[in-house]
Amino acid sequence: MPYALALIDFDAGAVVPHDLAAAHLPVEDLTVHRGEGIFETALVTVDPASGAPRVHGADLHFARFRASAQALALPAPPRELFDKAISTVVEATLGDADEFAVRYAMSRGLDSHADAEALRAAGVSTGAHGWVFSASVTAAQKAQRADGIRAVTVDRGYPAYIGESAPWLLVGAKTLSYAVNEAASREARARGADEALFVSHDGVVLEGPNSTLVIRRGDTLLTPDPRAGLLHGTTQRAVFAGAQEEGWKTGYTDLSVEDVLAADGAWMVSSVRTAVPILGLDGTDLPAQSELTARMHAWIRAR
Repeated sequence: MPYALALIDFDAGAVVPHDLAAAHLPVEDLTVHRGEGIFETALVTVDPASGAPRVHGADLHFARFRASAQALALPAPPRELFDKAISTVVEATLGDADEFAVRYAMSRGLDSHADAEALRAAGVSTGAHGWVFSASVTAAQKAQRADGIRAVTVDRGYPAYIGESAPWLLVGAKTLSYAVNEAASREARARGADEALFVSHDGVVLEGPNSTLVIRRGDTLLTPDPRAGLLHGTTQRAVFAGAQEEGWKTGYTDLSVEDVLAADGAWMVSSVRTAVPILGLDGTDLPAQSELTARMHAWIRAR
Protein backbone atom coordinates (compact mmCIF):
# COMPACT_ATOMS: atom_id res chain seq x y z
CA MET A 1 0.00 0.00 0.00
CA PRO A 2 1.17 3.59 -0.50
CA TYR A 3 2.15 5.60 2.56
CA ALA A 4 1.56 9.29 3.16
CA LEU A 5 2.53 12.11 5.50
CA ALA A 6 1.09 15.56 6.10
CA LEU A 7 2.74 18.23 8.26
CA ILE A 8 0.63 20.76 10.16
CA ASP A 9 1.90 24.29 10.74
CA PHE A 10 -0.30 25.82 13.44
CA ASP A 11 1.01 29.36 12.99
CA ALA A 12 0.41 29.36 9.24
CA GLY A 13 -2.80 27.34 9.52
CA ALA A 14 -1.43 25.07 6.80
CA VAL A 15 -1.43 21.36 6.00
CA VAL A 16 1.42 20.36 3.69
CA PRO A 17 1.82 16.85 2.19
CA HIS A 18 5.38 15.51 2.46
CA ASP A 19 7.43 12.48 1.55
CA LEU A 20 7.29 10.09 4.50
CA ALA A 21 10.81 8.83 3.76
CA ALA A 22 12.38 12.31 3.92
CA ALA A 23 13.78 14.08 6.99
CA HIS A 24 11.29 16.32 8.81
CA LEU A 25 12.03 17.03 12.49
CA PRO A 26 15.12 18.95 13.64
CA VAL A 27 17.01 17.20 16.41
CA GLU A 28 16.14 20.14 18.67
CA ASP A 29 12.46 19.24 18.52
CA LEU A 30 11.28 18.38 22.03
CA THR A 31 9.59 15.19 20.86
CA VAL A 32 12.94 13.83 19.70
CA HIS A 33 14.91 13.97 22.94
CA ARG A 34 12.31 14.71 25.62
CA GLY A 35 9.16 12.94 24.43
CA GLU A 36 7.29 16.23 24.82
CA GLY A 37 4.35 15.40 22.63
CA ILE A 38 1.14 13.45 22.28
CA PHE A 39 -0.34 11.09 19.70
CA GLU A 40 -3.33 8.99 18.68
CA THR A 41 -3.68 6.05 16.30
CA ALA A 42 -6.93 5.24 14.51
CA LEU A 43 -8.01 2.36 12.31
CA VAL A 44 -9.19 3.15 8.79
CA THR A 45 -11.28 0.62 6.87
CA VAL A 46 -12.36 0.80 3.25
CA ASP A 47 -15.86 -0.17 2.19
CA PRO A 48 -15.45 -2.93 -0.41
CA ALA A 49 -18.50 -1.82 -2.40
CA SER A 50 -18.02 1.93 -2.58
CA GLY A 51 -14.30 2.24 -1.84
CA ALA A 52 -15.13 4.89 0.78
CA PRO A 53 -12.75 5.06 3.75
CA ARG A 54 -13.89 5.32 7.36
CA VAL A 55 -11.79 6.54 10.29
CA HIS A 56 -13.07 4.62 13.30
CA GLY A 57 -13.65 6.36 16.63
CA ALA A 58 -12.62 9.74 15.21
CA ASP A 59 -14.40 11.85 17.85
CA LEU A 60 -13.27 9.69 20.77
CA HIS A 61 -9.68 9.75 19.58
CA PHE A 62 -9.61 13.51 19.16
CA ALA A 63 -11.31 14.14 22.51
CA ARG A 64 -8.57 12.08 24.17
CA PHE A 65 -5.96 13.92 22.09
CA ARG A 66 -7.25 17.23 23.45
CA ALA A 67 -7.26 15.88 27.01
CA SER A 68 -3.66 14.72 26.58
CA ALA A 69 -2.70 18.19 25.31
CA GLN A 70 -4.31 19.75 28.36
CA ALA A 71 -2.49 17.36 30.71
CA LEU A 72 0.85 18.39 29.15
CA ALA A 73 -0.08 22.10 29.09
CA LEU A 74 0.19 22.10 25.30
CA PRO A 75 -1.84 24.47 23.13
CA ALA A 76 -5.27 23.14 22.20
CA PRO A 77 -4.81 21.15 18.96
CA PRO A 78 -6.86 22.68 16.13
CA ARG A 79 -9.41 20.05 15.08
CA GLU A 80 -9.99 21.52 11.63
CA LEU A 81 -6.31 21.31 10.71
CA PHE A 82 -5.94 17.77 12.00
CA ASP A 83 -9.10 16.68 10.20
CA LYS A 84 -7.75 18.15 6.97
CA ALA A 85 -4.40 16.43 7.46
CA ILE A 86 -6.03 13.10 8.27
CA SER A 87 -8.24 13.34 5.16
CA THR A 88 -5.20 14.23 3.05
CA VAL A 89 -3.26 11.20 4.32
CA VAL A 90 -6.21 8.81 4.05
CA GLU A 91 -6.94 9.79 0.46
CA ALA A 92 -3.27 9.47 -0.49
CA THR A 93 -3.03 6.03 1.14
CA LEU A 94 -6.05 4.44 -0.52
CA GLY A 95 -5.01 1.54 -2.72
CA ASP A 96 -5.42 -2.21 -2.56
CA ALA A 97 -5.47 -2.47 1.26
CA ASP A 98 -8.89 -2.87 2.88
CA GLU A 99 -7.61 -1.39 6.16
CA PHE A 100 -4.70 0.64 7.47
CA ALA A 101 -3.89 2.97 10.36
CA VAL A 102 -3.39 6.69 10.66
CA ARG A 103 -1.31 8.16 13.45
CA TYR A 104 -1.39 11.82 14.33
CA ALA A 105 0.88 13.63 16.74
CA MET A 106 1.64 17.01 18.21
CA SER A 107 4.93 18.44 19.49
CA ARG A 108 5.54 21.26 21.92
CA GLY A 109 8.12 22.56 19.46
CA LEU A 110 11.80 23.35 19.69
CA ASP A 111 14.11 23.17 22.65
CA SER A 112 14.96 26.59 24.10
CA HIS A 113 18.60 26.07 23.00
CA ALA A 114 17.64 25.86 19.31
CA ASP A 115 18.40 28.69 16.89
CA ALA A 116 14.74 29.46 16.25
CA GLU A 117 15.44 32.38 13.92
CA ALA A 118 17.65 30.30 11.63
CA LEU A 119 15.20 27.44 11.59
CA ARG A 120 12.28 29.73 10.79
CA ALA A 121 14.30 31.15 7.91
CA ALA A 122 14.74 27.59 6.65
CA GLY A 123 11.01 27.04 6.79
CA VAL A 124 11.01 24.89 9.92
CA SER A 125 8.16 25.33 12.40
CA THR A 126 9.57 26.35 15.79
CA GLY A 127 6.41 26.38 17.91
CA ALA A 128 3.84 23.69 18.56
CA HIS A 129 3.10 21.72 15.42
CA GLY A 130 1.64 18.43 14.29
CA TRP A 131 1.79 15.69 11.71
CA VAL A 132 -0.23 12.74 10.41
CA PHE A 133 1.02 9.62 8.65
CA SER A 134 -0.31 6.27 7.54
CA ALA A 135 0.85 2.78 8.50
CA SER A 136 -0.10 -0.73 7.47
CA VAL A 137 -1.91 -3.26 9.62
CA THR A 138 0.64 -6.06 9.82
CA ALA A 139 0.02 -9.73 9.22
CA ALA A 140 0.94 -10.43 12.84
CA GLN A 141 -1.64 -7.94 14.11
CA LYS A 142 -4.34 -9.48 11.94
CA ALA A 143 -3.41 -12.98 13.08
CA GLN A 144 -3.70 -12.07 16.76
CA ARG A 145 -7.34 -11.07 16.26
CA ALA A 146 -8.21 -14.70 15.56
CA ASP A 147 -5.36 -16.65 17.12
CA GLY A 148 -5.15 -14.72 20.40
CA ILE A 149 -2.17 -14.07 22.64
CA ARG A 150 -0.58 -15.21 25.87
CA ALA A 151 0.27 -12.56 28.44
CA VAL A 152 2.30 -12.14 31.59
CA THR A 153 1.82 -9.65 34.39
CA VAL A 154 4.43 -6.97 35.08
CA ASP A 155 4.60 -4.58 38.03
CA ARG A 156 3.82 -1.00 36.94
CA GLY A 157 5.97 0.26 39.81
CA TYR A 158 3.42 2.54 41.44
CA PRO A 159 0.17 2.08 43.41
CA ALA A 160 -3.26 2.38 41.84
CA TYR A 161 -4.85 5.85 41.69
CA ILE A 162 -1.48 7.57 41.96
CA GLY A 163 -2.57 10.07 39.31
CA GLU A 164 -4.96 11.65 41.79
CA SER A 165 -2.08 12.69 44.05
CA ALA A 166 0.67 13.02 41.41
CA PRO A 167 -0.86 14.47 38.21
CA TRP A 168 2.64 15.26 36.87
CA LEU A 169 3.06 11.54 36.17
CA LEU A 170 0.61 12.14 33.29
CA VAL A 171 -1.35 8.98 34.04
CA GLY A 172 -4.09 8.80 31.43
CA ALA A 173 -2.35 11.03 28.88
CA LYS A 174 -1.25 9.43 25.60
CA THR A 175 2.24 10.86 25.30
CA LEU A 176 5.15 10.06 23.00
CA SER A 177 7.19 8.90 26.03
CA TYR A 178 6.73 5.18 25.37
CA ALA A 179 10.07 3.80 26.52
CA VAL A 180 8.53 2.08 29.57
CA ASN A 181 5.79 0.50 27.45
CA GLU A 182 8.36 -0.81 24.97
CA ALA A 183 10.49 -2.18 27.80
CA ALA A 184 7.48 -4.02 29.24
CA SER A 185 6.77 -5.56 25.83
CA ARG A 186 10.37 -6.75 25.57
CA GLU A 187 10.10 -8.26 29.06
CA ALA A 188 6.97 -10.16 28.04
CA ARG A 189 8.67 -11.58 24.96
CA ALA A 190 11.73 -12.52 27.01
CA ARG A 191 9.40 -14.53 29.26
CA GLY A 192 7.92 -16.36 26.29
CA ALA A 193 4.68 -14.35 26.07
CA ASP A 194 3.17 -12.10 23.44
CA GLU A 195 2.00 -9.27 25.66
CA ALA A 196 2.50 -7.65 29.05
CA LEU A 197 -0.32 -6.78 31.44
CA PHE A 198 0.55 -3.98 33.84
CA VAL A 199 -0.47 -4.44 37.47
CA SER A 200 -0.15 -1.66 40.05
CA HIS A 201 2.30 -2.15 42.89
CA ASP A 202 -0.65 -2.80 45.20
CA GLY A 203 -2.21 -5.45 42.99
CA VAL A 204 -4.76 -3.67 40.79
CA VAL A 205 -4.79 -4.75 37.14
CA LEU A 206 -4.24 -1.79 34.81
CA GLU A 207 -3.65 -2.22 31.03
CA GLY A 208 -1.33 -3.52 28.35
CA PRO A 209 1.49 -1.40 26.90
CA ASN A 210 -0.71 -0.64 23.88
CA SER A 211 -4.12 -1.97 24.82
CA THR A 212 -7.02 -2.00 27.28
CA LEU A 213 -8.15 -5.08 29.20
CA VAL A 214 -11.76 -6.27 28.96
CA ILE A 215 -13.02 -9.39 30.77
CA ARG A 216 -16.29 -11.29 30.67
CA ARG A 217 -18.05 -12.29 33.87
CA GLY A 218 -21.32 -14.00 32.96
CA ASP A 219 -23.45 -11.48 31.05
CA THR A 220 -21.24 -8.55 32.05
CA LEU A 221 -18.15 -7.04 30.43
CA LEU A 222 -15.74 -5.31 32.81
CA THR A 223 -12.68 -3.12 32.38
CA PRO A 224 -10.33 -1.45 34.89
CA ASP A 225 -11.34 1.98 36.13
CA PRO A 226 -9.21 4.50 34.16
CA ARG A 227 -8.71 6.54 37.34
CA ALA A 228 -6.67 3.64 38.74
CA GLY A 229 -3.77 4.64 36.51
CA LEU A 230 -4.35 3.84 32.87
CA LEU A 231 -5.37 5.31 29.55
CA HIS A 232 -9.13 5.40 28.93
CA GLY A 233 -9.38 3.23 25.84
CA THR A 234 -11.31 4.44 22.81
CA THR A 235 -11.67 0.88 21.49
CA GLN A 236 -12.90 -0.34 24.87
CA ARG A 237 -15.59 2.34 24.77
CA ALA A 238 -16.64 1.14 21.31
CA VAL A 239 -16.89 -2.41 22.65
CA PHE A 240 -19.02 -1.27 25.58
CA ALA A 241 -21.32 0.78 23.36
CA GLY A 242 -21.93 -2.18 21.05
CA ALA A 243 -22.38 -4.56 23.97
CA GLN A 244 -24.93 -2.32 25.65
CA GLU A 245 -26.95 -2.12 22.43
CA GLU A 246 -27.18 -5.93 22.42
CA GLY A 247 -28.20 -6.19 26.06
CA TRP A 248 -24.89 -6.84 27.78
CA LYS A 249 -24.09 -5.23 31.12
CA THR A 250 -20.85 -3.26 31.29
CA GLY A 251 -18.83 -1.72 34.09
CA TYR A 252 -15.63 -0.06 35.26
CA THR A 253 -14.13 -1.58 38.38
CA ASP A 254 -10.91 -2.51 40.13
CA LEU A 255 -9.76 -5.97 39.07
CA SER A 256 -7.14 -8.27 40.54
CA VAL A 257 -5.06 -10.84 38.67
CA GLU A 258 -7.26 -13.49 40.29
CA ASP A 259 -10.33 -11.79 38.76
CA VAL A 260 -8.80 -12.08 35.30
CA LEU A 261 -7.83 -15.73 35.82
CA ALA A 262 -11.38 -16.53 37.01
CA ALA A 263 -13.07 -14.67 34.13
CA ASP A 264 -15.21 -16.32 31.47
CA GLY A 265 -13.00 -14.66 28.86
CA ALA A 266 -10.48 -11.84 28.53
CA TRP A 267 -9.32 -9.57 25.70
CA MET A 268 -6.78 -6.88 24.95
CA VAL A 269 -8.54 -4.27 22.81
CA SER A 270 -6.85 -1.51 20.82
CA SER A 271 -7.42 0.61 17.74
CA VAL A 272 -5.45 -1.36 15.15
CA ARG A 273 -5.60 -4.93 16.47
CA THR A 274 -9.23 -4.36 17.58
CA ALA A 275 -10.10 -7.27 19.94
CA VAL A 276 -7.46 -9.86 20.76
CA PRO A 277 -8.45 -12.81 22.99
CA ILE A 278 -6.11 -13.64 25.86
CA LEU A 279 -5.54 -17.40 25.78
CA GLY A 280 -3.41 -17.52 28.90
CA LEU A 281 -2.06 -15.32 31.70
CA ASP A 282 1.07 -16.15 33.68
CA GLY A 283 0.91 -19.73 32.39
CA THR A 284 -2.77 -20.32 33.24
CA ASP A 285 -5.14 -20.97 30.33
CA LEU A 286 -8.21 -18.77 29.91
CA PRO A 287 -11.51 -19.78 28.24
CA ALA A 288 -11.82 -19.27 24.49
CA GLN A 289 -14.69 -17.03 23.39
CA SER A 290 -14.57 -17.03 19.60
CA GLU A 291 -18.19 -15.97 19.14
CA LEU A 292 -17.89 -13.00 21.48
CA THR A 293 -14.55 -12.07 19.90
CA ALA A 294 -16.30 -11.86 16.54
CA ARG A 295 -19.03 -9.70 18.06
CA MET A 296 -16.38 -7.35 19.49
CA HIS A 297 -14.79 -6.98 16.06
CA ALA A 298 -18.19 -6.00 14.67
CA TRP A 299 -18.92 -3.54 17.48
CA ILE A 300 -15.58 -1.81 16.98
CA ARG A 301 -15.95 -1.53 13.22
CA ALA A 302 -19.47 -0.14 13.56
CA ARG A 303 -18.07 3.05 15.14
